[in-house]
Amino acid sequence: EFRRVLFRSDLAIIPCPQCGVKNRIRGYNSGKIPVCARCRAKLMDEQENVAFQKFQDNLNQFKDFPDVGFRPKPTE
Repeated sequence: EFRRVLFRSDLAIIPCPQCGVKNRIRGYNSGKIPVCARCRAKLMDEQENVAFQKFQDNLNQFKDFPDVGFRPKPTE
């Protein structure tokens, strides 16, 4: 099952698999699995939690790298 999840270095928006509410997750703690604000269902299982933590670690590791011109310019 694929769920669309929005990630930034400081914020993740994860839809609940049970009720569909979009949950904003800030201050992610790898020791806790996030739950839905409405129905309290787990938003991810243990494997997804580990993968999310690795992804967050990588984002945090590379977020301060300078832009050397390889990224495309945003379109307005």
